[in-house]
Amino acid sequence: MKIKAVIHNTLTYDLNGYRDEVIAKTKQFIQQLIFQTNIEATRDAPSFVSIGNEFKDKGLTGKVGVIGKQSVAKNQSDTANMAAYFEFGTGLSASQILAPYPQWVKDIAYEYYVNGKGTLIGKPYLFNNFLKNIETFERDLNNLLEKEFKK
Repeated sequence: MKIKAVIHNTLTYDLNGYRDEVIAKTKQFIQQLIFQTNIEATRDAPSFVSIGNEFKDKGLTGKVGVIGKQSVAKNQSDTANMAAYFEFGTGLSASQILAPYPQWVKDIAYEYYVNGKGTLIGKPYLFNNFLKNIETFERDLNNLLEKEFKK
């Protein structure tokens, strides 16, 4: 009975250590993804757009995106949507920008659709950087898990 308890305690300790290590590295990858996207989106965004980030669930959930009210020239009638219009463009520009994006991004962009006749040429800054950086995140996470499971 004593041997069983020792094996159980040792195994539990090892598994907890493994779990803690994988969680810590995963949090690090999430932070890198969010911070890198924030930096690149801020660099590429129009000057009136503020990009921010936040973390929840002890760092296991991260968000990056446009924060606060976006102010633009006084003659603009729809300041709340301007950040999205600059991200995705309007009219034909939106169609071209969104063509290579996954459906979930297109669904977000469609929330800002008015009539398809707009002429604002978009200059992506947020989703293009996120999609580029998520590839690195997925690669790093897969490598970590693959390495850990081979041990």
